[in-house]
Amino acid sequence: MRWLGEDFSGGFFRRLYAPSNPAGLWYALMAAAALLSVYLLLPLVAVLAFAWADRLDPTASHDVTKLALVSLLPVALLVAGMAWWLANLRGGRAAQVLSLRRPQLGWLGWVALVVCFMLAMYAAISAIAAVFDIDGSQYTPGPDGQSPKTGSAGTVKEAMFDLANEPWLFALVFPSVTIGASLAEEAIFRGQLFSALSQTRLGVAGATLLTALMWSLLHFSETWLSIGLIFVMGLIFGYLIYRFGSLWVTIACHGIWNGLNALLIFFVLGGGP
Repeated sequence: MRWLGEDFSGGFFRRLYAPSNPAGLWYALMAAAALLSVYLLLPLVAVLAFAWADRLDPTASHDVTKLALVSLLPVALLVAGMAWWLANLRGGRAAQVLSLRRPQLGWLGWVALVVCFMLAMYAAISAIAAVFDIDGSQYTPGPDGQSPKTGSAGTVKEAMFDLANEPWLFALVFPSVTIGASLAEEAIFRGQLFSALSQTRLGVAGATLLTALMWSLLHFSETWLSIGLIFVMGLIFGYLIYRFGSLWVTIACHGIWNGLNALLIFFVLGGGP
């Protein structure tokens, strides 16, 4: 148990989540809306600036998405800083409002946590594919990011396949999808918003369902299958917050999931070496 860590004791339903958000629900909703606006609009500003300087064709969707992904890391760091600042207002303490307690996990505990999370996600993928008789090739872009014959595989996914042919640009985007996306999106959806919702009649279960739904809809440019899997991931993250009481757990799982899938595209599925 020492290598797993103290937080692993107590079984599957031990609750370590202790929300504290004195600012209330309406403030949390406005804060989340402000953070989400910054997260979505600043990459668009970068795209418009490059288009205005005649260094980007705004009709080339892959190029637009790739530039937005490159700009995502600084934008995400700004969003994370804003989330910390907003959580400290109106009587709040950011470490408590955002559930930033340090998990009491040993190295084996972290490994076990990530492995179990990955297995749960791949089990969900397998179950959905079996129930709906899904052929994965229908949702897999070509090596240059081209859409499959059945339609778009998702804007970001196609851009990532295209990026696999540009190692240096892929190296710039990789921190954005691993560090940037996980920090910003977890701060927005499983941070202050989750703590405020969980203190209403919805409780942790309702907060989990609602934030998973909102987070999945954020990925509206992807396929319905990807949106559904992101919703399932949001449900798992809600459980992890409940069980371990730390946003660092969901940030780590989120970042590792994004990173491994990006590397899979680069080395196996895409045009990378």
